[in-house]
Amino acid sequence: MDKNKILCFAIAVFLLGSCSRHSEEVVSEDKEQVGVLTAEQRSLAGIRTAAMDYRVVSSTISCTGEIEVPPNGIASVTAPMGGYIVNADIVPGRYVKKGELLARLSNPEYITLQQSFLETSGQLMFAEQDYARQKTLVEHDAAAMKRLQESESSYKVLKARLAGLKSRLEFIGINVSELEGGRIVQEISLRSPLSGYVTEVNYHKGQFVDPQEVIFRIVDLSELHLHLNVFEKDVAIVRRGQKIRFRRAGGSGETFSGEVMLVSPERDNQLRTFGVHGHIDNESDKLKPGMYVEAEILVSGDSVFAVNEGSVVTEGGNNYFFVDEGNQFQIVPVNSGVRMDGWVEIRNPDVLRGKQVVVEGANRLFAELKK
Repeated sequence: MDKNKILCFAIAVFLLGSCSRHSEEVVSEDKEQVGVLTAEQRSLAGIRTAAMDYRVVSSTISCTGEIEVPPNGIASVTAPMGGYIVNADIVPGRYVKKGELLARLSNPEYITLQQSFLETSGQLMFAEQDYARQKTLVEHDAAAMKRLQESESSYKVLKARLAGLKSRLEFIGINVSELEGGRIVQEISLRSPLSGYVTEVNYHKGQFVDPQEVIFRIVDLSELHLHLNVFEKDVAIVRRGQKIRFRRAGGSGETFSGEVMLVSPERDNQLRTFGVHGHIDNESDKLKPGMYVEAEILVSGDSVFAVNEGSVVTEGGNNYFFVDEGNQFQIVPVNSGVRMDGWVEIRNPDVLRGKQVVVEGANRLFAELKK
């Protein structure tokens, strides 16, 4: 080994020993030359440098949770009035649009209900005419007031009955306008109340279904959200609008993003956590309801001076960087802060301002200088 290199290594060992005696909170900004590399040596060592830059480096809260569908994204389809399944070809997993036909039901009661409506409508017409006639007679003292009151009562009773029948028919999906034109239908249609995927089908052809039975269940996967469990020690700093990063639990796959929408004011006493609801930014068919996730909530998002995390060399509990000044490398002690996405915050940026920092090969360089 030539004399110059021996001298460089000796200086490096001396500097490292002196730096390790200082705490990370109080560091010296003095720099000493520790070594000189030729262009060939630099290339062989894989040395790459870059300047310190502004980066958004955030403190994070780690938590777990699951993917859920909000209440307005789930629909249970039932029969508004009991009936027999006539025909349906819907199977689980099928995508349906809002208003799409799911099944048809038949029941003699549908016909009876329509018949009652038409009969009541005719009776009401007669009662209305009789009421008008009795009013005229009373005005000319040609009829008793009692007869007018009876006629008025009959008219109002029939009017109320017809309104009730009309509401029942509309509720089960029968077009009253067409019925008034004389068209009586034998079947009613069940249609999807929203666009989504059919997750449950509970019927077979010819089966009689009651109004309380769920025939279909439909889920709108375009409205998935996150339900995260945040420990009580962390929930005080969680706010609406903070960013969320998450991935499927137990995996190292794709990372998705979201945003905090709501922080529950009530604690889960069993888990000692608070619920945090988040909106998912990048919807994907890779995300399914009930899927468990591991998440990070970014509780601060300030732009700070930062360098690549691979630049950090740790020795004796202290952190150092190599600064390149024309192939003359100097060790600079620094105070490091939050680390995120391969970047580390520099809390005393003045020592690196305007300098080229070794971002690749720093640990190899440091190990060589310690020999």
